This record gives sequence, structure tokens and C-alpha cells, in this order.
Amino acid sequence: MGRLDNRIALVTGSARGLGEGIAKALAREGAVVVCADVGDATAVAESLPVAPDGRRSRAVRLDVTDTPAVEQTVKEIVDDYGSLDILANNAGVAQPILEMLDAPDDVIDRVFAVNVRGLIACSRAAGRVMKEQRSGRIVNTASQVGKSAWPGWGVYSASKAAVIAVTQVMALELAPFGVTVNCICPGTMLTDMTRTGFGEAAQTAGRDVGEMLAEKADSIPLGRMGTADDMGNIVAWIASDEACYTTGAAFNLTGGEQVFF
Repeated sequence: MGRLDNRIALVTGSARGLGEGIAKALAREGAVVVCADVGDATAVAESLPVAPDGRRSRAVRLDVTDTPAVEQTVKEIVDDYGSLDILANNAGVAQPILEMLDAPDDVIDRVFAVNVRGLIACSRAAGRVMKEQRSGRIVNTASQVGKSAWPGWGVYSASKAAVIAVTQVMALELAPFGVTVNCICPGTMLTDMTRTGFGEAAQTAGRDVGEMLAEKADSIPLGRMGTADDMGNIVAWIASDEACYTTGAAFNLTGGEQVFF
């Protein structure tokens, strides 16, 4: 038996990277996973095991900045499956490396539209369902830079600090209804987003991106970057009954790269 047998989960941003890792971990623990992404998450959904009760995971196209689409997706999940037990808010975008004084409005608007407003839209729609059924888990993807300033990443950092704040507020608001809300603060994870960021930095510095990635991995106390599997494992635990007394937390997943509350 899995820790999440037959529970219904919605994972945003699950066509690749950390979201794919989350979807796989939840399904491995027995959940039925709706893999939502602005891109095509069909390959991920089809790779997931069938839940113990025979229900299959599926993919949906979803732009989290489209609030009516978010609300319709949640409604369809409840209509089709009867409940929504887990929401993993993982959809997010990065920013070009630039100082705050140079940040254009379109970058600010895009980062906050996806990372904050989209997360709120999904949490609001799912939270209403969970409040009514008096149970549920919301797990948000924040970042270590939501707690620690990184020059050149100010807009993204501000958006992830907002994710932490939203997590804490919703945790208190939904606690009386048996719903927990927590977030993960990943460090430097080996994803396409990381490779893109390091690629920009390498180009600016006139260096080899592979060497820079290796140096970064060596600098982390546990000796490596984080992986999608690491992300999936911690989300699966938070979504399980084993973490039922945890809410409002911002868990570090940094391999010791950052050590803070």
C-alpha cells in the first residue's frame, strides 16, 4: 500500500523538471495525478502507474494565469473523480539575470502573473473544494531565494517571498477545516531553468557552462545539486498523513547550500 492510495492530486507545471518529479512521486505512492501544464504533459501522465483502484492519471493543458480555466479544471477534476485531495503548485517562470534598476515592467508582470497570481488562483479554487470536504494538502514551490537575496534575481526572489507569505496566510485560514498548506524552498536544482540561468551567467563571464555547473555542485555541502526526485520525495511526504501536523512551513531543500529558517 502507498501513503497516498487513490487520492486525487493536481500538479501544475508537471510536463518536465521538478513538476514531473512531483507527479511521479505522488503516483508512486498511489495517487491519481492530473498533470497540468501550459505545455503538453501527456508523456508524463502516461508514464505514471495506475492507482490501486484502477483509475489512471491524465494530462490537461492549463495556463495558471487564466483564472476561469483554473476554476474549470478544478471543477472537472471534482466532477470526474469526486474529490481533490492534493494540490502541488509548481508552475513557475524565471527571469533574465538583471538588476532591479533594469527590470522592465513586462518581466515583472510575467513573473508575478505566473508565480504569484497563478498560484493564488489554483490555491483559491482547490482550497474551496478542500474546505468543503474538510481535508486536503496544498504544497507550493517557493525557492531559497525567497528567503535569501541573490543579486540579479530580484524579481524572481520577490515572487517566491510572496509564495512563502501566501503559504503562511492560507495555512492559518484553512487549518480549522483540516487543510494543510506548506511550501518547499529548493536550492540549486539540476533543471532546465538552472541550466538556462547558468548559461546566461557563463556567456556574460566568457566561461564554460559545464564547468560553472560542476563548481556549483562541488560548493554545496552535500556535494551535488538537487534533483526532481528529491523534490518529489519531499512533496509526497508533506502530502501524506505522516505530515498531518505540519502547516505553514517553508521547508529548505538545499543540500546545505542555505541554512536558515
